[in-house]
This record gives sequence, structure tokens and C-alpha cells, in this order.
Amino acid sequence: MTLVKTLSLSGRVVSTLQSCSQPHVRLHHFLCVQTRRGRPHQLPWLHRSFRTRRKIEKETGVATTSTPGSLLKPLCFSVGVCGASFTGAMVWQYETLRYYARRLHSDGGQKNLDAALAKSFGFRAHLNSIWNNLSPGQKVVLGVVASNIGVFLLWRIPSLTPVLMKYFSSAPGRPLPSMVLSAFSHFSFLHLAANMYVLWSFSSISLDLFGKEQLSAVYLSAAAVSSFASTVHKVLRGRPVPSLGASGALMAILGAVCISYPDARLSIAFLGEIVPHSFSASNALTGIIVLDVVGLLLGWRMFDHAAHLGGMMFGLWYTNYGREVVWRRRQAVMKFWHDIRGKP
Repeated sequence: MTLVKTLSLSGRVVSTLQSCSQPHVRLHHFLCVQTRRGRPHQLPWLHRSFRTRRKIEKETGVATTSTPGSLLKPLCFSVGVCGASFTGAMVWQYETLRYYARRLHSDGGQKNLDAALAKSFGFRAHLNSIWNNLSPGQKVVLGVVASNIGVFLLWRIPSLTPVLMKYFSSAPGRPLPSMVLSAFSHFSFLHLAANMYVLWSFSSISLDLFGKEQLSAVYLSAAAVSSFASTVHKVLRGRPVPSLGASGALMAILGAVCISYPDARLSIAFLGEIVPHSFSASNALTGIIVLDVVGLLLGWRMFDHAAHLGGMMFGLWYTNYGREVVWRRRQAVMKFWHDIRGKP
């Protein structure tokens, strides 16, 4: 089951969710070997179910000897991802401004550029029309959606399962890049569809709030931070089970939108048309945080509550303080990059 909420703001409906698996099914995906007549099946497969700790350790092959001291590398990696993401976003914004400056000063200007992009006939022309009608920010979000779909299709290839488990699911002891790559990974179609629906629904309002460069940096940074929060919880609880999905990064976007528009009205998607109801974004934000805190304390296993809280806290921090500390001081980075690139 997937819980979806919608945010109605200035005539625009925005969907939010807290993705979950089917009833009585874990969100964690475990790699196990199916047996047939006492002999291992040759093709490993991903199985989602409640498992004992002993079975989880045996099937995932994840070491349970992780200690709090082993969190130093994931912490440094998370900080590095945040720094690299926002630095790259600043350079990207500079290159975007540089591109538009050169285009405006080129002979022929916008008309020649549009003429070069236009296609004369057929299906290609239709696709180009759809693509060109998207804003630059929507194209970036569509690229993220396409990446998630691509990884989802790779999960359908049995021979790639070990590689995907290693690099596209996050757990203590996994390679550090998995902390970010797991945010582009979904094994269940329902999980993928729900998260990508929410990401696309949020694209307009989040792009208005951040812009495409800053939003990309927030997404990647929140992916790393939420994975680190999940890793800390798994190490402290002694449950190094793998997890994957974009929910942690989406929680950061949800937190940013709700804290920016606290009086906006929310309703549960589809249910709102059957049973009219609404509640404020601030109340929804409080409710989600309380739910995840309670789930974390009581050890609920239907969600990766630590990842959700990590992403949510990052989104709230960045919206309230991070932009002042990081993004609004980007002139120094852009000037440094301009000195390297030289005049257009």
C-alpha cells in the first residue's frame, strides 16, 4: 500500500507520500537463494518479507561486526557528497548563465536557434515538440525519472542482481557510492511508480523554490544524508539490512515545500474527491515526523524511518539555514570558475 498526499497551492496540485510496501511486507529487499529439492537454485532473487536476524545475516552476507567507529567513512562521504553537489550546482548555474549570454549575443539570436531545433515532420517532430515545451528544470527531473526507470529495468536481469545489490542498495559495509545510488534504485514497480509520481508532481513547485541546479544538489545531498542516517540506525540496532528507494530524498523536498508554505492545504490523493477533507502543510509535516519518530523508537519495520527522518531533517535545515550558509554565498565559487574559464 502506498500512502499519497496532495498539496493544493495556487491552483496547483502537488502530491506527497510516505512510500511503503504492501501490507505485512518489508521495504527492505533481501538477496536470497531459492532452494529446490534441497539444492540451491542457480538464479538469486530478491525477496521481501519479515525475516529473523540470523536469516538476514546469512542471506545478505552483510557483516554484523559494524561498530560506531565504522561510521566515520560514511559520514565523510556524506559531507563530501553535499559539498561536491552544491559546488557542482554552482558551476552548473554559471555555465547556464554563460550559455544564455552567448546565445543572446550570437547572430540571429533566438530565431535561428529555434529554427535549428525545429523538425519538419513525423513522430520525431512530435517528440521534439513535447520535449521543447518542457522547462529546463522539468527536463532535469525527467532525467532523474528516466535514471530510476533504467535501474528498475536492470533489476529484471538476474545476472546483474549481485552487482545491483552491492552498489544500488544501502547497508553498512556496502561500497560508499551505494549511499547515493540507492536513491535511484527500486525493485518493486509499485515503489518506483509511487516515488516517481511524487517526484514529477513536485517538480514545478520545487523548481520554483530552488531552481534546477539547486534542486539537483538538494536531491543528491538528501540521498546521502538519509542513507547515512539509516546506516547509523542499522549499526546501533545491529540490523545491517539493505534498503533502497528515493523516499529519503523525497522527504527532503517534502519538508522544504511544507516549511516554505505552512498554510497550504493538503489532502490524501484520490480519497479527497470521495471524502472531502484537508489539513495544513504544517500539521502534515508534524504528523509525518511524529510517525517516523514513534516508528523508530518502537522498532517498526514497515518503513526505513531513520532514512525518512534524515531526509526530512536535511530538507528543513537547508530551507531554514542552508541556503543562507551555502547557496547565497555562491558568488565566490562562480567567480573562481569564471576566472578559470575566461571571458565568453
